[in-house]
Order: sequence, then structure tokens, then C-alpha cells
Amino acid sequence: MTSGDTNEKTIELLKYNNYFGMKESQITIVQQGAGVPALEDNDAKMCLAPGEPSLLLTKPHGHGDIHSLLHEHRVARKWKDSGIKWAVLFQDTNGLAFHTLPLMLGVSAKKNLIMNSLAVPRKAKQAIGGIAKLKNKKTGEYKTINVEYNQLDPLLRANGFPDGDVNDKETGFSPFPGNINQLLFKLDDYCLALEKSRGLMPEFVNPKYKDEKKMVFKKPTRLECMMQDFPTVLDWKEALRVGFTSISSEFCFSPVKNATVDGMALQENGTHPATAASGEADQYAAVRKIMQKIGCKIEDAPETTYLGIKVIPGPAIVLKPNFALCPAEIRQRFPHPENIKISPRSTLVVRGEKVVIKSIDLDGALIIDVKDGKECIVEGVVVENEGWTRARDTDSDKEIIKMRGYHVERKDQTLIRGDPEDKEMSPISEMKSFEDTDPNVESTTTECCIL
Repeated sequence: MTSGDTNEKTIELLKYNNYFGMKESQITIVQQGAGVPALEDNDAKMCLAPGEPSLLLTKPHGHGDIHSLLHEHRVARKWKDSGIKWAVLFQDTNGLAFHTLPLMLGVSAKKNLIMNSLAVPRKAKQAIGGIAKLKNKKTGEYKTINVEYNQLDPLLRANGFPDGDVNDKETGFSPFPGNINQLLFKLDDYCLALEKSRGLMPEFVNPKYKDEKKMVFKKPTRLECMMQDFPTVLDWKEALRVGFTSISSEFCFSPVKNATVDGMALQENGTHPATAASGEADQYAAVRKIMQKIGCKIEDAPETTYLGIKVIPGPAIVLKPNFALCPAEIRQRFPHPENIKISPRSTLVVRGEKVVIKSIDLDGALIIDVKDGKECIVEGVVVENEGWTRARDTDSDKEIIKMRGYHVERKDQTLIRGDPEDKEMSPISEMKSFEDTDPNVESTTTECCIL
């Protein structure tokens, strides 16, 4: 889903990156309208656009529009008719969204859920919505649904919880896990609900006030809606098939949405910075921690600071989806984890659906790039080279580098292919995903083949 501001740039990005390996026909873009009228006071007086005496100021209606757009453009119905069984909605600021999707899918299938919300352990009064099971006192009906953090504490106090939202003594977390807006739907039931509701979510206003009496807005507000409110359009029987899957945030939630200055302030107060540098570091960390948990000998790099943001930069490990999708598959791909040794400064990138890594000793950069269908067993491989390093960079003309605070200098790497005659694989220097390198740094590639 795009807006008028993002639609053109989104299409340009997709075309430039050749749709990231997908077919153009696999991607459908639905665009939100121009917005809804902005309101300037408690009487809902509409605002005029600056300098436009005959034009109303508009603001976005919220991400809840995704449901009505999927219904209006018949997208969900087309997916269902093509044999697709599940649909996931996620917010694109969260790069870790897909690591835990297979686990979430397993929970939905096992419990026959219409809607499954991915959640993370949440501290009491933390500024993130809490998932709760609400009971209608008149009908006795239940609904499992997100309650916004600013409403959760007063709701609890008004309904038999005198202390409000407090941490559980045993777990140290609130009993109400945090919603991170990754929603998984069973497509046939989802389509039925869309037909009944037309995908229209309940609307609300959330003004920010200047004064204690709450009479003057800081800035105009508007009607908006949220995609996580979907359970409100389900009947009580359907609502019994709404649930959540709670997983540690280090594996599923690391948004990139803040400027570095704002991220610094958040980090100083003990909150995740949600910046470009932290988002990339957390990508590597999630895979690294999974590998460590299954027994791989991987030592974390020392903490480093880029543009004031503290991160643990490595070792940087990227396991492509056709190599492994979830912890169970990672365990299969590394059958002898005790024989996997990776130093703190190393980089490991693996691609190939039939690659099995039995033993490596890595101190540097290793790229394993094997064509689909080709079997490749990596065993007894020792790699020691200059590897890839990060150089601080705040003057780059590339926004992706400037906002992150460094570029990567790919000085030396070892490249393993499964077939010495295979000419279809991309040379390491031509992979678009490696565009953040410094072209002025000479790079050396040692290429070998393991059959």
C-alpha cells in the first residue's frame, strides 16, 4: 500500500532492483486516497490548506485502509482464487518481520486462527499497544484485540485492576504482550470478513493538546483507522479464532524509522534507537543469535558507535531465504554446529537451496553462492583474509550511507561456488545488494569450487 507521496518512488525502487527477484506480476500496488479533512478544534472545525482559501487541508487516514483497499481492488479475492491460503500484513520499517513468519504460520495452522498478531514481551506502561482479551459484560462475548498503550492502563483500572498495567512479578513483563503490527490472516475467512465489512475499520481521533484543559490542539488532527483493529468486524464466533504469537523482540522487531539525533536520545534513555545503523546490526544479530543457540562458536564483535548510535556490528551473517528460512532449517544446514567457528570481524553470506555447511573456520569474508539445484557440502574450510571492514562516512552523497554513518570496504573475500563452469552467478563486485562499498578500495576475490 502506497500513498500519493510514496507511490512513484516505490515503483521506481522496484524497477531499479528488478523487483528484488520477483516477477512483476507478483506485485500489486494499491494506493491510498488523498487523505481526510484535518480538524483544528474539539468542535471538529475543518482546516484550510495554507495559502489556499478554498482548499481543505488533508491528512492520511491511517494504515487501516489496507483492508478496504484489498477488498475494493479484489486483491484478497484474487489471491484466494489463485490458491494462496495465508496473507501477512507488515509495516515496511521493520526489517526483521520475516525471520519468525514460519513460526507464526505454524501457530496459525495448528490453532486454526483467522487472525494471528505477532507480539513481543512488553514492559508495563511501555509506549506500545498491548494485546488483551476483552469481555462484553452484557453478552459475555470475548474478543482478543490490541488496546493502545494510552488506553490500556485506565481501562484496567476501571475494570477491577486497581494498579492498572503492572509487570508480572515472575516474568518482569506486563501480562499484555506488545503488538508490533505483523498480522497473519487465513485467507478464506479473511475474504468472507471483507465481504461483510467492506474492509472498513472503526475510526478515531487522537489529538495532541497544548493546554491542560485539553481545549487547544498542538496541530490539526484527523479521523484515522488502524489495521490491527480487524477483530472488531468479526462476529463473536469468528473472534474466538483470533490469537497472538509472542517472540523475543531481538528476533522479530527492529524498526528503522528515526533520525540519528532522535535515536541517540532514545538510546540514552534505555530505549531502542530504531535507526539505520541499529536496524542493520540487528539483522546480523538475529541470525547470529540463532546460530549461537544451536551451538555454533560465534564471538560477538565489540560495541561500536556510528553517528552516536551504539551497535554491535558483527560478525555480519546473511543467510538467504533459499538457504534457510527458520531456526529448524538453520539447524539442518549446520548439522555439526560445534564445528562452525566465526570470528568477531567476519562476514558470511550464504545462498543456495542445497548447501550444507559441516565445518568452517572463518576469519574474514566468505561468500557461498551456489545455483539452485546444485548440491554443495562445505567441510574442512579454513578462511583467513582481510575481509570486509566498516569505515565511518558522513559525507557520502548516497543517503543510505549518510544516514547509517559508514560504508563497507570489501578488501578481500573468498567465494565458493558449487560448479566451476557456472557462468550465471553474479560476480561479487556486481551484486546490487553490495552497492554500499567504496569503489576506491581495491578488492581481491579468491574463488574456489567445492563439489
